Amino acid sequence: MISYVTGFMYSPDGSQVVLINKNKPEWQKGKFNGVGGKIEAEESANHAIVREFFEETGVITKLSDWQCFLILTNSNNYRVYMFYTYSEKFNQVKTVEKEIVSLHSVYQLPINIISNLSWLIPLSQDQKIKFNNPIMMFCRS
Repeated sequence: MISYVTGFMYSPDGSQVVLINKNKPEWQKGKFNGVGGKIEAEESANHAIVREFFEETGVITKLSDWQCFLILTNSNNYRVYMFYTYSEKFNQVKTVEKEIVSLHSVYQLPINIISNLSWLIPLSQDQKIKFNNPIMMFCRS
C-alpha cells in the first residue's frame, strides 16, 4: 500500500488556505490540492507532512504544528493522511519546485480544485469536531 500526506495551512483567522497547482499525477494535472506527497520508507505521516510542506513551500514547520483530522484509505491501494494547521507563516509560502503554490480564500475556492477539497476544507475547519483521533474513511475503488 502506498501512503501519502496532504496538508492545509490556514491563515490564523482561517480565511485563507495554501494550495498547490498540481502537475502530476495526470488525473490531478491543472487542479489545486493541499500540499503533500508520498510518505517515505520508515517515515511517519507526521514527519512526512513537515518534510513535504518544506520541500514544496520553503516554510519550516514543526510536528506539533500539524493536526491529522482524516485518513482516507482505499483497500490495499493507498492511504492518505489529511492534516491542517493555522499559522502566521501562511504568507511566507513560495513556489519551490515546479508546482505553483498560492493562497486562496476558503470562501471562494478555485473552480479547478480536486473535488474532495470542497468538503475536506470545511471538515478540517469545523470547530465543533474535536480531532483527538483522526476519522478513518474507506473509499471504493
